[in-house]
Amino acid sequence: MDCNAQLEELMIRYALRRRDVARLLGKPLNSAEGYSNSTVDRWLSGDNPVPEMALELLTMKLEGREERSDHWQCLIRQPLGYRDQRALEVDLAAVMAQIERGNLPRTGRTSRPEALQRAGYLLELIAQLGGPRFQPHREKLLKEAARLRARLGERRQSVPLRANEAVHSETMDDLARKWGLSRGADIRRFRQLALSGHV
Repeated sequence: MDCNAQLEELMIRYALRRRDVARLLGKPLNSAEGYSNSTVDRWLSGDNPVPEMALELLTMKLEGREERSDHWQCLIRQPLGYRDQRALEVDLAAVMAQIERGNLPRTGRTSRPEALQRAGYLLELIAQLGGPRFQPHREKLLKEAARLRARLGERRQSVPLRANEAVHSETMDDLARKWGLSRGADIRRFRQLALSGHV
């Protein structure tokens, strides 16, 4: 399995920042603001592979620590993908509950096109088809989606909403096409989730 993807998945699952990874692995922080470490940066950018020993050490140090998954980051980054549609919808339900409380998810400074595409698509989907639960937040959702679209520019990749999902034909989802996704959400299941709040 890709060790770089495993590192990213651990960071999402335990809400770790770059500096947290560096400290856990005993690596010095950058002198400028001390937010990261150059070795960790190269791992996360994909420039260098993560050594298996470093991944094993990090996993060992995280044993017993409470998981604090960032549901939004799981949805948009998907380093290891989802085993099925229902697993994705569990995270989507948590994000929708967060939005309903008035807390828009933060996409962060990622430069990965697929993360920005998924984020913008989901925000706009919730705004357009989320129904009365999300009407009070519709304007803010669309504004954030537009901001992400400006950041994305023309750097789009043909990826499905659910990573590793097999796509055998062109999507009929106009919103997915707008964001450059090869496949979007299951609209029937999305409407049910938006209406009930349950997977």
